Amino acid sequence: MDLRTKLVFVLVGVTLASMLALGTLAYTSAEDLIAQRSTRSLASLAEAKGERVESVVRSWEEAVSLLSSRTQLRRSLARWNASPAGREREEISRILADAQASSGLVDGIAVYDENGAVVAVAGPRDPSRDRVGRGHDISAAVPESPLFLGFTDDHPPRASYRAQLVVDSVRVGSLEALLSTRDLLAVAANRTGLRETGEALIATVNDGTDIRLLTPLRHDSDPPDSAVAAAGRMMTAALARVGDPTIDRLVDYRGHPVWVAFRRIDEAGLGLLVKFDESEERADVIEFRDRIIGVGFSLAAFAILAGVALAFAFAKPINALAAVARRIHGGDLAARADAEREDELGLLAETFNEMSEELERRLTELQEFKTFFDKSRDMQCVAGTDGYFKRVNPAFERNLGWSEDELLGRPFVDFVHPDDVQATIRETEQISGGRPTVSFSNRYRCKDGTYKRLRWTAHPDPTTGNIYASARSPDNAAGP
Repeated sequence: MDLRTKLVFVLVGVTLASMLALGTLAYTSAEDLIAQRSTRSLASLAEAKGERVESVVRSWEEAVSLLSSRTQLRRSLARWNASPAGREREEISRILADAQASSGLVDGIAVYDENGAVVAVAGPRDPSRDRVGRGHDISAAVPESPLFLGFTDDHPPRASYRAQLVVDSVRVGSLEALLSTRDLLAVAANRTGLRETGEALIATVNDGTDIRLLTPLRHDSDPPDSAVAAAGRMMTAALARVGDPTIDRLVDYRGHPVWVAFRRIDEAGLGLLVKFDESEERADVIEFRDRIIGVGFSLAAFAILAGVALAFAFAKPINALAAVARRIHGGDLAARADAEREDELGLLAETFNEMSEELERRLTELQEFKTFFDKSRDMQCVAGTDGYFKRVNPAFERNLGWSEDELLGRPFVDFVHPDDVQATIRETEQISGGRPTVSFSNRYRCKDGTYKRLRWTAHPDPTTGNIYASARSPDNAAGP
């Protein structure tokens, strides 16, 4: 892989790694922000809707209190208890009809005498026939304030209340009222702030086990009864959480993960649940993630282009240096790099040229030495302290007949006359010790078996430990 390709990969890798780290951090931060936003939004909605439900419950209590506080109604009922007569019943019926007509909440009123018998009924619904909690003794004492009995079984349900009727601190009877829940249902139906999938549900949660859903479901589900039951289970799960309002993740009646806020309204035994689909809440962060991916691909493409451009810009002078090096390696010692740049690469090229010039000078010297070594009529050699020739010139073969391989393959004392071996070894040891030899004579055996006397001049090299020596024969033959 050339330098340009490596640079491209490095630049693209660094860019992608940086984008991945930045994208991961941004995505994680965005998810945290979305979760915080969802929590705050749900808490605010649950609080606002909870206050609205409490306001509806208070309006019910106020309506029943107004009914039970009508003086004419209570006195007419007291007279009825004393002497039941048709005129008193008619008066009570008129008062009830007037009260029902003047109230926008009351769907039905029933008045009972002190013995619990029905005296009069007004409105389209008869509380005495549609009573919540049948079998309860209607004549039993009830609190002075209105008592919430529950909700009717019809759709939409009505809220049922009971209040006592008192004259001069004496209980003369009681009344029951069925109140419209349209305002309660309107709280759940108001989807402001709930987006496309959000939903508010209201249910009775008196004891936490028998939960009844009062509001319709926003999303269609088949079969409907199963959806209502599933919504009830979701209410039960929310009710089991600690805290008010509770905010948590649950699965709704459609099987979708949702963010849920739950609040209890104890005055009427109600539970309010506000929820968002988690997928909708995470849509923004998913869109943000997709944008990051798109930007990442764009930056990767830009990084590739920039990497190629920078790679060419940086690699061009380096490739030029490599080309000069290849020319020198091929024998063109005159090749030089362009050193006109005024940066580190220019300094590198200048240094490279200086090295090339030094290499050319040394190669020239080496060539001159090789020429001298090979052409010399004297025998030139390099020997080691191990007793072997390292290099010999052609003059050896011309004078002794031995080839270069034969001379290098055996200890040089093998070629020395037996009578001169000890003297040669001693002289070699002295040379190895650092003393040069100016003139040493011994006899070397020729390949044809004859001997020649050689006179040696030798110098040790303390750096390499080698011995550089030259020899010439004063005569062309020497006897045994």
